[in-house]
Formats: sequence, structure tokens, C-alpha cells
Amino acid sequence: MFKKTAVVSLGLFAALPVAAQSISQHFDKYRDSCFQRFYSDSHLASHPVQKVEAIQLSHFSAESRAMPDSEMNLRIAVRLRGRSTWQTPVICRPKGNSLSCGVECDGGRFDVVVKNHSSILITGGTDLYFSDCDAKPRILERAPDDKVFMLHQQPLSNCRPSACLCNCAISRVFSPASCSSLIA
Repeated sequence: MFKKTAVVSLGLFAALPVAAQSISQHFDKYRDSCFQRFYSDSHLASHPVQKVEAIQLSHFSAESRAMPDSEMNLRIAVRLRGRSTWQTPVICRPKGNSLSCGVECDGGRFDVVVKNHSSILITGGTDLYFSDCDAKPRILERAPDDKVFMLHQQPLSNCRPSACLCNCAISRVFSPASCSSLIA
């Protein structure tokens, strides 16, 4: 009897919808996290208008501790086809089972939702402006194949500022050779 009950209980737990999973399992104000995605050549060939070839969303708790209430300071970085990598800080607030994130200086917004136990989706929102508020912005126009991104959880070392997310060394961080398990 116990075996049947355990199997039925496990089956019910596995059948829980993704929406029942909390975003806090991936992003918590007091815990660091790193998510990335590198798109393969075959994926990009089948999506010729997709501009993003690599994307990263990270959170380091030291940057969020001074934020009010449950707000968190995250960082988004994207590498576009044939261009340099752009990165910018974003301020995110929990909103139900998702995060609502905005780029500073009215630079656009997006939502983060749970895909599964090790993946998230960046979805919704507007075009994203990567700038220093007073500089000429670089714009990621989020249409038509740059609207939803599935990112996978990665070791923190892939996202650490010491991994140099700056344009000069992004090739080391966003290197398909070192990230073959991320290419999809």
C-alpha cells in the first residue's frame, strides 16, 4: 500500500503546473544566480530574423541588499549577430510567480517566469535600450524572433563580473567551445 501511495504522490507532484513553481526558487534577494543561453548555428539558421545569439541574466545578492523591500538588481547581457555584447543593470520586483524587470532610465521592460526547475523564460515587455542614460542607446528591438528567450541555470562563475561581461572579453564568456551544453 505504501508503494502505491508514494508512486501516486510523486505522480501528482510531477504533474504540478509550472505556474505553481515560484520564481524565488531561481531568484532570491539573498542568493546569487546565473542563467544563460547560446543559440546554435542551426537554430539561428532556422530563425533568420532573430538578432540575439547569446543572452545572460544574472543576480548577485551583494548588489541587491541595499534595495528596498523585495526589489533586486539583476544584470542582462546580450550578444547580437555580428555585433558586440551589450549589458545593462535591471531592477526587478516579484509579481506573483514572476519578476517584473525594468531597465534604468526608461530603457524598456520584460518579465521573467519559471520554465522548469533549471530554466526560466524572459518574455513580454518592450524593446530594450542599453545605454549609460546620457549616451546614445543601443536598442534591442524585440520583434519578431526576439520576444521570448529560454535561459538555463549555470554555475555562478559563468556570470561573475570577474568573468568580464564587458565587450572586450565577452568572447571568453560567450564562447560556444566552453558552453557546448548550452547551445540549443
